[in-house]
Amino acid sequence: MCRTWNTVCGRGSGIGVQSFEAGGTVVHAPDTATTLVLCSASEGAYVVGPRDRARYRVGGDARRTVVRLAPGRARAVLDVPVDELVDRVVPLGEVWGRPVGDEAALRSALLRRVAAVDPKRSDLVHAAARLLRAHGVAETARALAVSERHLRTVFTRAVGLSPKQFARVDRVRRVVARGRRGGWARLAAELGYYDQAHLSREFRATMGVPPDAYLAGDLPAATYC
Repeated sequence: MCRTWNTVCGRGSGIGVQSFEAGGTVVHAPDTATTLVLCSASEGAYVVGPRDRARYRVGGDARRTVVRLAPGRARAVLDVPVDELVDRVVPLGEVWGRPVGDEAALRSALLRRVAAVDPKRSDLVHAAARLLRAHGVAETARALAVSERHLRTVFTRAVGLSPKQFARVDRVRRVVARGRRGGWARLAAELGYYDQAHLSREFRATMGVPPDAYLAGDLPAATYC
């Protein structure tokens, strides 16, 4: 975590920031969040929309600052419908109407926008995202006292993924974070899959390779970043 950014990513903000050096093959896991990326190998910052499939990129060494906007917060901070950003990479200057060329400018602009955000604009979606980690769409809608149709419409517009897509991607991300060889059946039960075969099918469809191959580093061919 980049220490100078702690004022932006305070507890409960739904915004996390990380700066790191990276080279070689980089795994861009499927993500329910929208991210802002500032890379030393390119000019300016970019918005990377939500995605339900992993991407594998290769490039030279570069410093990256990544701002992850949790589901339900991106719409408020960017002020654009997030479903228009799915599987896209867009210059941040096109979204905000002015270029953002370095980390200081990105931090300053983000601080102003976070301060102006009304949390109530995204509370429903933020709450739904938490509930969908453990419950189905119908149960989540009942808990929030809204119809399933209303939940799907509002959630998809704000997050970019439907509630069902969101739950699938979130679960695969937890498999990536916790997976280990020989432990798939137990993990499948813990995360709510029907069985190990169900986990393997969703993992392969999302990550492009079976779980064991992913852990062994047997990844799909990477494309140049």
